[in-house]
Amino acid sequence: MFAAALPQHVVSATVLVTDTDDRVLMLHQARPYPGHPAWWQLPAGLADPGEAPPATALRELAEETGLHPAGVLRPLAVDYRSAADGWPPVIDFAFAADPLPPGTTPVRLSAEHDAFAWRTWEQWEPFLQIEQRAWFTSLHAAHRRGSVVVLVDGRNTAETATGTGAPVPPPARPGS
Repeated sequence: MFAAALPQHVVSATVLVTDTDDRVLMLHQARPYPGHPAWWQLPAGLADPGEAPPATALRELAEETGLHPAGVLRPLAVDYRSAADGWPPVIDFAFAADPLPPGTTPVRLSAEHDAFAWRTWEQWEPFLQIEQRAWFTSLHAAHRRGSVVVLVDGRNTAETATGTGAPVPPPARPGS
């Protein structure tokens, strides 16, 4: 089985692509992963041996969409996902690309996906699987704040550390 041959920890990278109308690009899987339905997801994939996460993000974005963003990808999140469903633990690095003008760059799908769509954050909510919702909400919050968030199994560690699920206010910055 493919997952059994993977190294002890797998590295993956995700790219959040938005447009200047604050819509998010998501891709629909052509085939589901074992144990999961086909779902909508951000462009993402596994790192090649020795490949740095930003390079993985750019490569996967180009392979899955044909897009080549201008500028440097901004770190958005690191998510440690526990081993599950026969997979080893996965460390996923999420990055944000600079917003694109709507409709200026065509998306060319790879064989991995059968559809793409641009929707606002709120419009994506009904399309997300239960397992994706906390992760997507955390990415959205980090994107809006211009910050980086650390997640464990898709959940913000700052929020889960309180045991309440309520957001923990960021620490005060010097001079504020």
